[in-house]
Amino acid sequence: MIYGLIASSALLQAARTDTLIARVIPVRGVLDLSSGILQLVLLLLGIGSLVTLVVLLLAVREGVKRVNVLIEQFAADTKPLISKATAVVSDARDVVATLRSDVKRVTSAATAISDQLLDAADTTAKRVDDVNAVLDVIQGEFEASAISAAAMIRGVRTGAQTLTGERTRRREGSTNSRE
Repeated sequence: MIYGLIASSALLQAARTDTLIARVIPVRGVLDLSSGILQLVLLLLGIGSLVTLVVLLLAVREGVKRVNVLIEQFAADTKPLISKATAVVSDARDVVATLRSDVKRVTSAATAISDQLLDAADTTAKRVDDVNAVLDVIQGEFEASAISAAAMIRGVRTGAQTLTGERTRRREGSTNSRE
């Protein structure tokens, strides 16, 4: 490729005889040399980092494999325990369902008894009110009869006293007139 450039520059120079084409070859200094060395160091560091990353990824892969094996062993070991726990939970659900139905029955029976007791209490209250009304009437009649009887006894007593008083006066009068 360099020969092609030289040949093409020679052609260009031949075509233009009055123009000189000069190529300048740069001089490599300390900065160019240190820059190249730094690029090599960076390249080696990059390769070292890649190798370290690959080793790390392989170690992580081995760790993941070990964890998977442990998880599979744990799943195999706990499978009977999980099946027994599932059976216990199923039995517990059956017991809870039975308890719920029993509680519903007891609640409905208690509600029915409560309703009957309330009806009986209402009926008893009505009968007590009726008996109280009858007792009030009887008491009124009894009081009226007692007052009438007392008045009648008082009238009889007053009449008896009046009669006995007249007889006593007559006797006194007859005894006084005899004297």
